[in-house]
Amino acid sequence: MATGTVDLITETTGKRIANALEGSIEKLDGTAATYKKVMREWFLNNGAQRFVDKEDYDSLTELCDKWYMLTNDGWCGYTEFYQPDVSAVTYGTKGGDNADLTCTPSTDTVANQDDYAGLPLFACVDCNWTVDETTLRPIITAIDGITSNFKRKDTSVYVGVLQMAGWLFRKEDSDTYTIGYAANGNIPYPNVEPLPQAVNPDDNTVRSWMVHGKYMNGGAPGSAMTCCAGVIPHSWFSHNLIHIASKINGSQYSGSTTTDDTFLKLMMMIKYGSLTLDGILQGCCNANYQYPAQVSETGVTRILISTSHSLEVGMGVLLGNYVSSADRGSLYDVTGQAGAIITKIETVTITDEETSTDTDYAAVYVDVDDTFDTVANGAATSGTTYISTYNWPTGTTDTVLGNDGSPVSNTSGKYPAKLQGIEYMNGSYEIFADVILNLYQDTDETYVYEPYIVKNSTNQSTAISSNYEATGLVVEQPVSSDAWLYIKKLGYSNGVMFPVEVGGSSSTYTRDAFYMVHNATGIRAWLARGTLSAGVGLAGLSCLGGNDGLTAPVWHSASRLSPNGNRGEWAA
Repeated sequence: MATGTVDLITETTGKRIANALEGSIEKLDGTAATYKKVMREWFLNNGAQRFVDKEDYDSLTELCDKWYMLTNDGWCGYTEFYQPDVSAVTYGTKGGDNADLTCTPSTDTVANQDDYAGLPLFACVDCNWTVDETTLRPIITAIDGITSNFKRKDTSVYVGVLQMAGWLFRKEDSDTYTIGYAANGNIPYPNVEPLPQAVNPDDNTVRSWMVHGKYMNGGAPGSAMTCCAGVIPHSWFSHNLIHIASKINGSQYSGSTTTDDTFLKLMMMIKYGSLTLDGILQGCCNANYQYPAQVSETGVTRILISTSHSLEVGMGVLLGNYVSSADRGSLYDVTGQAGAIITKIETVTITDEETSTDTDYAAVYVDVDDTFDTVANGAATSGTTYISTYNWPTGTTDTVLGNDGSPVSNTSGKYPAKLQGIEYMNGSYEIFADVILNLYQDTDETYVYEPYIVKNSTNQSTAISSNYEATGLVVEQPVSSDAWLYIKKLGYSNGVMFPVEVGGSSSTYTRDAFYMVHNATGIRAWLARGTLSAGVGLAGLSCLGGNDGLTAPVWHSASRLSPNGNRGEWAA
């Protein structure tokens, strides 16, 4: 036990902490600023700054246990939606403590209204985390604004979003269904259960807090995964390559999980009372830009393109020389698959010596270690150098003035988004490591999809083994051809939200689509949310690509390091 921990549990000091906290609770007024101030005061008054060394991390984690238990105010709210056969309306009706609460995503220049930001169940703070190799529990090692050891841009340190763990409840009626969220399970509603990421894997107790990986992974396949700001999310992953990469960090680590995904969907339904964030908080799904070099140059760190472009400083890009296709999967030989970040864009004037004609070009500079040559042979011509948009760097949303939002615009589809502080949709699909989609014929000989999950990171596999559990969430495959089918309803089971009805449209129900193969058996990976070229009509939190195998890496498939690959079994 670390120095200082004994003091926390003595009778005298215990009373002091309880009294101090009681006074702190009285200060909480529902605003984010007050919550942050009171939290900081309480943690520092109870020794948080003493717990900045590795041997003391357990003590900081114990403080998190106490803070989130004692600030639990019993919040309980829900959103009620129409059943798909009753109405195609996307929005629901908020009720309970959720009634009359408003949330509007912010940008980097405008802080919009977020009634949830100061409520104890929803207030969130960035932290550093690890996973204990013995207990398999997440450990909090630093808290932003509270302990001096917090790091955001160190590739060897993992950044997360820390917040109170909530309980989910569901109710199905003939005309409506209800999705609810509560601070504890002592509520008069059916089907109440803790979020799985809060169920401790070593003893099945329920933790008072949870943590999610804040950023996408920047490590390449075959190297350790990162969870920090300032790196370009690395694509060219497959389901199986994610397993290999996360285990370089340690057997207790995992790539993205279905529980991480479900939390974002749940926050969408509760905070926005909606089955979609289309037109609200889009994420990067409409930023497919590629431009050929207009002037050849040697020994440069820039490319000259037309002044009519949509690139921005800070974007992630790929540069490569055209051979037979402009597909990003092969057009990256200048920057490599890791890509580069645009550091500057300026207008330059080039004079044609033969005609004495001046022409303006956009000079796009990138952060590469070595200079390169560019070739301007004309569009779609062998050898021509192209610049293509790629994943936005992690931390792009850190300038947003709130827990939810995107820089510049929330609805253009050009920028990544964050929800409850968690950044997502940087430009690639996010592959989940703890699930395999099983495609089979049911007892009626109908071809279906069903996700199977595994709750221990060491048991993640390249096939559905005995360690995987069927979720019971089943949706029929199309009969005649592979297709994008719009999702009408998401089912919930065992921490997973998965489509159980399709047949909607881009303006009804979830407004997101599921790409499905037809009349097929076998296994597939779960690719979530969409890519920078998917378009608003397909992409979103419920979007799912269900046609890729477990082994094939492609340029638009990425993941994140997750602290939630190990989950216990909760018994009601």
